[in-house]
Amino acid sequence: MNAAEQTVSRRARERRAAATLRAVGAEPTAEFRAQQLRVNERPVSVATPYLLVDLDDAERIRHRGVVDALGVRLRYSDRRLHDELSPHDLIARLVFDLLEQLRCEALVPDELAGVRNNIEQAFRDWNREERLTNTALGLLVYTLLHMARSRLVHPLQNELIEDTIDATRANISRFIGEPLKELKPNISSQADFAAPARQLAEAVAMLVESDERGGTEVVDRVAAQLFIPPEWGDTDGADDGEIPTLGNELAADRVDERSLDEVGGYHVFTRVHDREIDAASLYPLDTRRDLRERLDELIAEQAVSVFSLARRLQKVLVGVEEDGWRVGQEEGVLDAHRLPQLIANPQDHHVFRRERFRVTSPAVVSFLIDNSGSMKRQRHETVTVLVDTLARALDLAGATSEILGFTTGAWNGGEPLREWRRAGEEPNPGRLAELSHIVYKSADEPWKRSRLAIASMMKTQHFREGVDGEAITWAYRRLLARPEPRKLLVVVSDGAPMEAATMNANGEAFLEAHLRNVSMKIARERQVELGAIAIDLPVSEFFKRSVEMDLTGTLTLADYRFLETMFGPHRRL
Repeated sequence: MNAAEQTVSRRARERRAAATLRAVGAEPTAEFRAQQLRVNERPVSVATPYLLVDLDDAERIRHRGVVDALGVRLRYSDRRLHDELSPHDLIARLVFDLLEQLRCEALVPDELAGVRNNIEQAFRDWNREERLTNTALGLLVYTLLHMARSRLVHPLQNELIEDTIDATRANISRFIGEPLKELKPNISSQADFAAPARQLAEAVAMLVESDERGGTEVVDRVAAQLFIPPEWGDTDGADDGEIPTLGNELAADRVDERSLDEVGGYHVFTRVHDREIDAASLYPLDTRRDLRERLDELIAEQAVSVFSLARRLQKVLVGVEEDGWRVGQEEGVLDAHRLPQLIANPQDHHVFRRERFRVTSPAVVSFLIDNSGSMKRQRHETVTVLVDTLARALDLAGATSEILGFTTGAWNGGEPLREWRRAGEEPNPGRLAELSHIVYKSADEPWKRSRLAIASMMKTQHFREGVDGEAITWAYRRLLARPEPRKLLVVVSDGAPMEAATMNANGEAFLEAHLRNVSMKIARERQVELGAIAIDLPVSEFFKRSVEMDLTGTLTLADYRFLETMFGPHRRL
């Protein structure tokens, strides 16, 4: 199956999934696109481990069960109420979300027995291949999941699972036993159910926090990333329950979008051959896996800690506030309550506490990468390392990231040039290229699900020419549609636009003038903070904010400070 056929097949599966979601969930706007549940065009985050599966690779029965489970979640759960009642702590929120999913599954009536059976089969399939029990935190969540599910949905009848969870279940029962008993009597009311569910969730979070074997915040964060939606960060709620206001609805209309297309007299001969491409369709799966392996090797060679980078980015890009203390740490402020522990065991250094913070004003950062042929000279690999590392760090910091690329579908114009010649070659025809705008990682997808697509940037067969102004307009409009209050667009380029057919027919300044005008207009509108990374050649004539970078050596933490330089507090709009 070639790339086009794969895309058609994927879209067909997404349409079938959307039809099921709408029928089961009684939600006419529900859809499943790019591995993301969406309602009213907004993503709906679900942290239940057995629902986190790549449906493109899932067996048919697993696919049906997961979609049905998401459907009953939409049918029986009020998303706004769920967000209002959710605890702030990341682990507590995970548990609370899991319990709400189980409540919804328990409400499936007998007339939907097929739906119930599909969900049960998908859950069993997940149990055969799950990897949660590889970490202490994962085992805790896995145990809790089975304890709650056996009470609410279906009795546990698997001896292997019983053996796996037996010790952990015995250890935590005394902490969560009472709220666990209160779940089923309140199952018909989401609000009433939330009280014991939240009590149970917060008890589990306290167990994780006080577990001296749990180590530092970083260890907890790494384990949690296995099944916590990255878009949650450390926030106290997602945006999927937000009710649109008039201001939100009009936000994307504050810029005259046509003016960006036509600013300075810019025009296009034809857009018929322009394409927006999912990077996963550029190369076969085996090729992308090989590219990812090479990318991971390059990332390992750089002298950068993604966790240190995440902490720096959080300070610069994400608003945070104090949210209590994290106890049982190896460093920080001495915890007086743990002094007896130190006296009893001087070798145990988990006697400190550290402040805990939560995100209050998330940001979205879009990286727009020049995929023109001039970027091929090895630096494309370093650029891929740069943006891949940043995307992962931004996820950890509680921010959202998007990675886009731009090139052309053919060298020297392609089909638009041929059509122009057949039409008589009228002077000043406007842009004569086939645009290819590539989505390596959408803002709706976490870094983990985009790893193979991002790796496609390591291969340069699709690198041709560049029409920068229209690419920036495309990336800008994608950002305007995002709910995050702070929006940043970073262009990575090695110089001025270059597309031979267009420049030959309209003059060398045609594309440069459009890039300059688009950049100036976006800067004036002040809805998106725009900056650029210049590779080899300066781009300050096009961008008010730009940083020149030398990508010939190994990347260090200092190389990643360009976001601080361009968008730090002293540079806020």
